[in-house]
Amino acid sequence: MQQVTLYQSLLHQLSLLPVDYLQQVEQFVVSLNQQKKGRGKKSNREKILELAGSWSDLPETEIKEILSIGKDASTSLFIREVEL
Repeated sequence: MQQVTLYQSLLHQLSLLPVDYLQQVEQFVVSLNQQKKGRGKKSNREKILELAGSWSDLPETEIKEILSIGKDASTSLFIREVEL
């Protein structure tokens, strides 16, 4: 019987929420269900491990080129000349 009371309480609380928040609540409930079922998205650890091995297939020249492009891009983003 306590389960029914809890369910009714949750429904009552949901009815008090502004409509704008209901989508966020739904996403949260869906994520809880996915975690419970084990069908959720891959964990961050699994994603990182997949990415970690992805560069092993690339030739050394391509890796150096990618790193160079990244370095140049980050350098150009943070160039600031300040005149006092």
